[in-house]
Amino acid sequence: MVNFCYRIEKVINVNKPRHGQTIEAIISNDKISNDKTNAKMICDEENENSEGNGKLYAEKLECDDFFVKAVKKTYDYLLNTVKLASTKKDLLLMQSMQGRAMQGAWAPAFKKPLRWIYSYPNTTIENVFAALGKSTLKTQKARQRVINDIGKYINNTFDNLEDHQNGKSDPKNHCIKLVNGLREPLGGIKFFENTLISNPENVLIGAYIGGCVDSAAWRTKAEEKYNLKMHKGVSMAVNREAALKKGYTITKLAGLGRNRVTLEDLIKEKVVSQAPSEKFSNGFVNAYIELQKGFGVSDDAAFISTALLFGIEAAYGFLLMDAIDTWDKSTPEIFKYGQDEIMGQSILPKYEKLFGKGSFPCTENDVLNIIYLSAINDESRRNYPSCSQRRFVQIDNKTGLHPIESHVVWIRSVKEGGLVPPPMKIAFKEVLNTNFYDTFKRRYDALSEKGELRRTYTLPEHIKGSSGST
Repeated sequence: MVNFCYRIEKVINVNKPRHGQTIEAIISNDKISNDKTNAKMICDEENENSEGNGKLYAEKLECDDFFVKAVKKTYDYLLNTVKLASTKKDLLLMQSMQGRAMQGAWAPAFKKPLRWIYSYPNTTIENVFAALGKSTLKTQKARQRVINDIGKYINNTFDNLEDHQNGKSDPKNHCIKLVNGLREPLGGIKFFENTLISNPENVLIGAYIGGCVDSAAWRTKAEEKYNLKMHKGVSMAVNREAALKKGYTITKLAGLGRNRVTLEDLIKEKVVSQAPSEKFSNGFVNAYIELQKGFGVSDDAAFISTALLFGIEAAYGFLLMDAIDTWDKSTPEIFKYGQDEIMGQSILPKYEKLFGKGSFPCTENDVLNIIYLSAINDESRRNYPSCSQRRFVQIDNKTGLHPIESHVVWIRSVKEGGLVPPPMKIAFKEVLNTNFYDTFKRRYDALSEKGELRRTYTLPEHIKGSSGST
């Protein structure tokens, strides 16, 4: 059996119902009496309607032999079936395994012969590393290198700007391509391998926006301006042992807004650290702490909004911060509020130090407009996708495109004319891209008509009310 970093008292409970299904079960200990249990199937993305009928689902808080076997089988399944335009496919899919373990969404072939399907709501990404026989420290360092490469690009861009200010025309490190020193694409995003940047300053603008849209403080400002109620939370270092003693799982912390427990309560209980950073090796893990229930934002809509306001190169900067948000979930050091917020929001003061206060091209109002355009609500929740970093680069089997490519084609069609992308389903919710573009454009046009947008680009007349949906 794999020796995990953490072992806790074994507890089994029946999963809460999903998709409106009911589950009634009484489980008193590890020996489950089937005649006392009545449970219905819980669906996952591979077998929504049929495969698991009659199966019983239960939660475990201990990573056991079943967990190890299930992780290995499901990870192999993902490696063989999911097509990603990423140089970091193996690392991205390890992260996908965390959510699957929490939900019991194992590989269909693995689940098929089983009567009882176990989920593990307290799974950390590090548990997945251990189950796969990977060194936690080496894997965390590999993830941190992805973040460091993006940070180095941003630092190089500032160096170039400073050189330009000082009359130097030959910068030591150019920023014409979104690659690292080994010519590997930043964030592992293959789309960036041959992407040329004409003005790296635009990348800084998008990176700054990317550091703001997930911020609880910025979302509060957007709520006040647009009368919204948004989902809010923070990434914090959690003392794993203290959390377990208080009965907090990773899943419970992510749903804290439903449980009448505040962040201040967790800090007082020493479950959450207020320090700027904590070491994983000292018993801390990176966890998302929910502050308020509500709808979140669509990263796809934020990508498009940034492109329409500041150009496609700015949208690439946004995508780089979104990448950091993904890779930051397991690194040797855990930073308060996340490395994406820290790095992104440091851009404005650095820029203004070079060019003067108020010189940064993106204003507070621009950021709030992008948050509003990206906010999911009752009207848009069926048509607004929100791609994770993995889903952004997942290749559609029918069109051969991934969502980044689809979005770029649509943005160009809106700004320049030409073809719109073919219909394809994107994100975990499998939203039809053409429905998303139409929904987004209606909101964008409505905000523009109110005079709220200070947009860089004017939408051509040839795009009137359609994005080519079928």
